[in-house]
This record gives sequence, C-alpha cells and structure tokens, in this order.
Amino acid sequence: MNYPRYACFITLIFFAMTANAQLQARYTVKAGKYARHNTIISVPGEAQKGDVYQLYLVNGDSKTPVPVQVSNGRFVWPLGDDLQAGQRRVFELWKNGKDDAPANPDDAVTVDNSAEGFTVKRGRKPVLFYQAAIKDVPPGVDTAFRRGGFIHPAYTPGGKVLTNIQPKDHYHHYGIWNPWTDTEFEGQEVDFWNLSKKQGTVRVNFESDRNYSVSGPVWGGFLQVQDHIVFGKGGPDKTAIKEELEVSAYGATKDVQIWDYNSTMACGTGSPITLKEYRYGGGFSIRGAEEWNNENSAVLTSEGKTRKDGDMTHARWFKITGELKGGKGGILVLSSPQNFNSPQPLRVWPEKDQHGQVFAEFSPTKDKSWTLEPGKQYLQQYRVITYDGDLTAEQAEAYWNDYAHPPVVDVAPARKIKK
Repeated sequence: MNYPRYACFITLIFFAMTANAQLQARYTVKAGKYARHNTIISVPGEAQKGDVYQLYLVNGDSKTPVPVQVSNGRFVWPLGDDLQAGQRRVFELWKNGKDDAPANPDDAVTVDNSAEGFTVKRGRKPVLFYQAAIKDVPPGVDTAFRRGGFIHPAYTPGGKVLTNIQPKDHYHHYGIWNPWTDTEFEGQEVDFWNLSKKQGTVRVNFESDRNYSVSGPVWGGFLQVQDHIVFGKGGPDKTAIKEELEVSAYGATKDVQIWDYNSTMACGTGSPITLKEYRYGGGFSIRGAEEWNNENSAVLTSEGKTRKDGDMTHARWFKITGELKGGKGGILVLSSPQNFNSPQPLRVWPEKDQHGQVFAEFSPTKDKSWTLEPGKQYLQQYRVITYDGDLTAEQAEAYWNDYAHPPVVDVAPARKIKK
C-alpha cells in the first residue's frame, strides 16, 4: 500500500486494556521550518474489530474532539487551523470511548462504484470521476482509440470541469492519464500512448484482488490495477507493466480540494521493459478544459516558466489557471521529490500549438531512459490541488513544501505519558 508523502510514518504500539476510554498515544505535530496550511496528518495503525477511536486536540487542560478515520492501515486526521513554522500541536488518541467528534457531512469523502467507474465526492460535490470501463469513441472514429483507465471529469471545489477527453485534434487524449510512449519490450517497440499505432494500450484489470474503494469522514478513494498491454503479433497479448493506481481525496480543507495520484509499477512478466527517452509520456498528464486557449488561460511552473518557455524544463510543480464555465479556476500538480528524475521534466504545449489548447505533463523520461526490472516496484507520486479563482506562486510553493517536507510527528505511547 502506498501512503501520501505528507504523512510522517511512525509505529503505533497498542496495549491490552480492559477499561473503556483508554489513552492510546499522544502525538506532537511539529511544523518545522515550514508554515502548515490545509495539512492532513497520517500515521500507520490497525484497528481491532469493534474498537472505537477518538482523537482530541490538547490545549492545556482542554481537549477538543477532532475527526479521525481509521482505515487501510492508517489513522488520518486534519491538522486544522494553520500552524506557523516552528510551532507544534498536540493530539491524544483514545480507544473505546464515545465517538464525539463533530460530524461535518460536507467534509465526508464518499466513493460511488458503478459499472463505469468510481465517482469521488466531498459531501454532495464531485471531486473526480475515474473511468474504468472502456470509453467508446465518436461515430466514424477508429475504434483503436477506445480505452478506459483515466480521470475525467476532474472538478474545482465549485464544480467547474478542468479536463477534456477525445478532442478532435488528439482522440487519444484522456483527461488525466499516464501511458508511456517510446518503450522497448522483448525486443519490440511498443507505444502505449499513440493508440492509432495499435502496438499497445492500457486496460483496467477488474479481477485483481488488489482493487478497493474507501469512503469516510476524513478521506476516501480507490485503488485500481491497470495493465499496460502489448498486442501480440500472431500470439497472445502480454502485460508488460502491471500498475496499481491509487487515488485518495481529502475533506476538511479550506477553499481548495486536495487529492493524491500515486502509481506503483511492476513488470508484468519475467522480462524487463525500458521506458526510452522521449519528449512526452508517462508520469502525470492533463489535457486541459475544452474552453481553455492561449488567451484565457496560463501555465506557470515552480521555476517561473510559462507556455512560452516551460517545455523541456524541469519543475517541482506546475499550475494551470483559466476561464471556465462559471468563472475562473485551475489545477496545481505537485511532483514528489522521490520520483524518478526529480525534479521531473515537463512537456508543455507552447502558446501557438494546437490553436492554443492546453496540455501539460510531468514526463519522467523526457531526457533520461528508465528500465523497469522484474521483481521490483517503482513508485510515482503526485498531489493535486484544485481551486476556484487562482493561486499565487507563493501559495503553490507553500503547498509543495508541505507535501515534500511533511511535519514531523512524535509519538508517545500511553505507558510513557505522565498522568
């Protein structure tokens, strides 16, 4: 299981207790050198069946209940109000007491499963839709362009659509997606991106026992296995890459929506696959909203680059902001410093390309090849912040610092806490 980079992973030690409302641990969250805003805390821990956990913010002699979610081997809760650099905040975890955290249905994250895919919502507002089933193409378009395993729509907190699929200039563009372009597998050139070549594609694996979805008061999401398929030439198709795509969305954030997009890749056979140096492919790709063009939208990177000079540069984050139906909105994408070839190269369409339409991506192999070896796992992690209006470069940088340098969490188990 892959956990978001903002978390500080620690070991929870639980002790056998018979009385109700037993103190389990005290957590001290340290902001460190960065101010914290919209921060989510996550620590590993398993819940026993029937146990009820309650978290409290401790301030002197007062204790305020805080929503905490226990699922998928982790305890997750919102840090709450901003925490300035150098400051700390203390929480206590209790077990089998009354669950008296204030319920806020607008912050609960739910995942609705259907034959088509997963709808992730915060309260009653949509966050994103993951298309699992194969999406058909418009009449008259080559059926080779059909595929599933992508995100569209992705929304701003106010419900504005940020993505586009199957545009006439690129029928193989699918919202937010991540196929690889120039690869070599068992001596064969395979392009999983340009579907018209009919060399390969990406298919959702509905039968995997790794697939799951989670809903809860603090976070919700899903994991879906995606197979990167090489079409057989006179023989059976082969899975060259087996990918676990994990998407986790969070409630209790102010003004923005935060979700993580984590991809774990492994070889699908006993053969390696080389993701060859190429100008685009893999990583995190977004085809921007249909109404965006070079007059009503803008791209900015962590290095201050734009559509004029952003292509072929490296960055820690990029953001796209523009006019949408209902007003301005955008998307900020953060790349983990632990990703391959970090800070990663960018593919950004220049202003005059494709009539000004917007496409941007982190392309890890843009200037360096990457060979995946059998028996190993390769993790690519990205955080997405969507917003209405705009974010400043300073705000984007603060989000990246919080993601790349999560707060330290010190834990004191119950036996070490003075009563």
